[in-house]
Amino acid sequence: MTQARRLFAVLLSAVMLIMVMALSACGKEEATAENSEATVSTELANPWRDASEEEAVSLCARSFHVPEGAENVQWRVMDSAADSSGVPGPMVQVEFDLYGNHFTAREQVTGDTETDLSGMYYDWTVKEDGTMNSWFEGMTCHVSRYIGDNEYADLCTWYDVEVGISYSLSVVAQDLDGFDIQAVAESMH
Repeated sequence: MTQARRLFAVLLSAVMLIMVMALSACGKEEATAENSEATVSTELANPWRDASEEEAVSLCARSFHVPEGAENVQWRVMDSAADSSGVPGPMVQVEFDLYGNHFTAREQVTGDTETDLSGMYYDWTVKEDGTMNSWFEGMTCHVSRYIGDNEYADLCTWYDVEVGISYSLSVVAQDLDGFDIQAVAESMH
């Protein structure tokens, strides 16, 4: 009888081990399926859509233009849910390469509110105001520079109070010492 009990105990242990392994495998499959679903459901849609220069320029009354000599020009638009007055309007973006740097320029009808459209959130090292002489009636602009260990970032923002359009031009590079982002912004009129 003792031998029969031992055999029964061994068989019972083997069955329990098989059941534990089966349950463990089911749990892993379920977790994998849940992770796959989570990955799919958390992806964000890109709000930007490609646009022609003509379409982009038609969306802002006083649109900027790509500076002479710019390469790899890509126009994009982000549509917005404007109120009945059309504010905020669609955001227009153009990216281009110039002087060995990659620039991003944005414009948007923002109504009575000057808005920083750049999407850049640096702790700016230097900030100063200037005047955009080539733009309508010499608009005020704000120029900011971040100086880090391995990168510089420059930002120029300006606002056309007459038509309620905010503008930004930004660049990030390894070294921008001696570079004048306001001069590039001036050339975009």
